[in-house]
Amino acid sequence: MRNISKDFAELIGALMGDGYIYRKNGKYQIGFVGNIVNDKGYFEYLRSLIKKEWGKDAKIKIRAGGLRMVIDSKEICRILIDELNLPHGEGKCERVFIPDFILKEWDLTSKMIRGLIDTDGSVFVAKKPGIEKYPSIEFTTTSKILAEQMKVILENKSFRVAKIWQVTSKLAKRKCYRVPLNGKENLRKWLELIGFSNPWKLERAESYLKEYGRGRTRTCGGMVFSHLLSP
Repeated sequence: MRNISKDFAELIGALMGDGYIYRKNGKYQIGFVGNIVNDKGYFEYLRSLIKKEWGKDAKIKIRAGGLRMVIDSKEICRILIDELNLPHGEGKCERVFIPDFILKEWDLTSKMIRGLIDTDGSVFVAKKPGIEKYPSIEFTTTSKILAEQMKVILENKSFRVAKIWQVTSKLAKRKCYRVPLNGKENLRKWLELIGFSNPWKLERAESYLKEYGRGRTRTCGGMVFSHLLSP
C-alpha cells in the first residue's frame, strides 16, 4: 500500500464528498464540483494541493451554473483506483467509505474528514427549544456506511454526535444520511481538532462561535433569562 500524506488524505476526502473518478473507453479523469459563489476560494486551495501532491495543473471551469475542476491523468486514476481501491463510477456515492489505511492514523483521518465536511458538510445556526440561535455542523451522505463511520470516529474523539437521521433527497430521490454535531462545544472542538480549509465555511463557523457561543437565552415562565457561558 502506498504511503500517503495528510494533504493527500484531504484530497481523498474532498473527492469522496463532491468529486468523481472516471475511467472508461481510454478516458481518465478526476473531478470536483462546487458552488460557484461559496467555493471559489476553496477550489483555489484544492488546486494548490493537487499541484503539490499530484504534480498536475487542475482546470477550473463554470458548468451548468456551478464550479467544476478537472484533472486528466491516467497515472492518478490508477493510483486512486488500483492502489488505494477508492470507489468510482456509477453508484460511487452509495458505496463510499473511509479506508482502513486512513483510519489507522488520526492525522490522516482528521484531514480526510476535513475534506468531507468542506464539500458535503453544512455549517449553520438552528432554532432549538429555549435557544434562539444554535450553531451546528451537519454532514450529509448517501452512504450509510460512511455516515456510521463518521459517527463512531467523532464519538471516539469525545464529540457529542446526535442520532443519524435518514431523509430522501428531493432532487435525486435517494436516501441520504445526516450526521449532526449540534452546539457551541462541538463547533469549538471541531475548530480545534479538525478545522476547515474551505474559507467560506471557516468564516461561518468562527462568526457563529463568536456571536452565539458565549451566551444563550432561554425562557422560563414567560420571563427571559440570559446565561453567560465560559469560552
